[in-house]
Amino acid sequence: MNIRTARRVSVSNINTVGTCAKAIDVSMQSHHFLCPSRFPLTVALDAWQKTAGRLLRLGGASQGNELTLFVDGDDTFEAMLRAIASARARVWLESYIFTPDRIGSAILHALVAAAARGVEVRLLVDAFGSPAMDQEHAAPLLQAGGKFAAFNPVTWLTRTVSMLGPLARFKPRHRHRHFKLPWFMRDHRKILVVDDDVAFCGGMNVSVDYGSSRHGNGMFRDTHLLLMGPACRDLAAVFAVSWQHATNERLAVFPAARERVDGSHVQILGSDRFRRRRGIQKALHQAVTRAQRSIRLTTPYFVPPPPLLRALCRAARRGVDVAVLTAGVSDVPIAATAARHLYGSLLKSGVAIYEMTGRTLHAKTASIDGIYAHVGSFNLDRWSFERNLEVCAMALDPGFATALDGVFERDLALCERITIDRWQQRSIVDVVVGWFAWHVARL
Repeated sequence: MNIRTARRVSVSNINTVGTCAKAIDVSMQSHHFLCPSRFPLTVALDAWQKTAGRLLRLGGASQGNELTLFVDGDDTFEAMLRAIASARARVWLESYIFTPDRIGSAILHALVAAAARGVEVRLLVDAFGSPAMDQEHAAPLLQAGGKFAAFNPVTWLTRTVSMLGPLARFKPRHRHRHFKLPWFMRDHRKILVVDDDVAFCGGMNVSVDYGSSRHGNGMFRDTHLLLMGPACRDLAAVFAVSWQHATNERLAVFPAARERVDGSHVQILGSDRFRRRRGIQKALHQAVTRAQRSIRLTTPYFVPPPPLLRALCRAARRGVDVAVLTAGVSDVPIAATAARHLYGSLLKSGVAIYEMTGRTLHAKTASIDGIYAHVGSFNLDRWSFERNLEVCAMALDPGFATALDGVFERDLALCERITIDRWQQRSIVDVVVGWFAWHVARL
């Protein structure tokens, strides 16, 4: 692992050849430094060999990927712009929020330039998350030969039909394609696919709020991931599903790129209620349930469903070092208030809880046992678990997991730890408001 700056970590040093189990075998030979003695790691790796088969059933797995972890928005957007400028065949971009501000305009101009030189360009935004990105702003891209779509437009008609309950199953003779999607189902994915072997995913939307001092306002602390290798095809397949939802157009996904030597084992998983796919939810629950040594979760909206909440408590009670980093200063205050309602059972079980107060947290990452880790758009709340289209890149890679653990430790400098005594000293008003917010968050 090569740490180039405090804001970007390149991870590509785990030999993974053949199968997921083989990757774990090689990890046992290459990463003994992760714990004081070899035995605890050996036990953990053995357990992950058994878990690997279950994860493989969820699909989207590949070997030989190079990973670069970004924790700074300026670095991320500059890397995205370089990738788009070098595109030869395709640029597929999907974002929940796409704002035509300084960063959005730069990305849009790069897309227009790519389309003008004959690159296949598709831009997909969520209609609710990107209200400012309309046909007028997309006109230059369309004129250059690119394509633009807004996912699941929210109109009074679709909203009304969706809220009719059983009557929403009525199928008009000439039904518009958007009737099949409930208005509250949003495209929360953040994906950029360039050519055959470069792709990005993570938590950063296209907006100055996600940039830093050079290009943005530094509002959010977020994490994004650059992938190079065959996993790009799996991300493209996820994009193709979103594009089909929005346009009814089926995209032909290109063959997987060649594996990189000493690359990482990566699994791309999507969440799609409409297609009944819950790969992210299943993978995360299995990883937490089978954790042996440590669990590090970073999430801005911590309102997990009861099964995951119980799994975290059980893990802490059996001796796993469980830590959750969530937002103290939140862009969705009701989510932070609802999260505090749940702290009691976690704290009593031994879970360490930290709230970030120095910045507004927006990162969605997990690292388990220093072996398994993921970065993506998936929040630990009902919207991600039950409604939104989501995507995560998951890696069985001690180097990648160690990099995320390092980011977690650095983030603690911006956090306050919540203790059981502090939580129990809440006022009766805070208790009532927290209970109410928790019930609202479950709707």
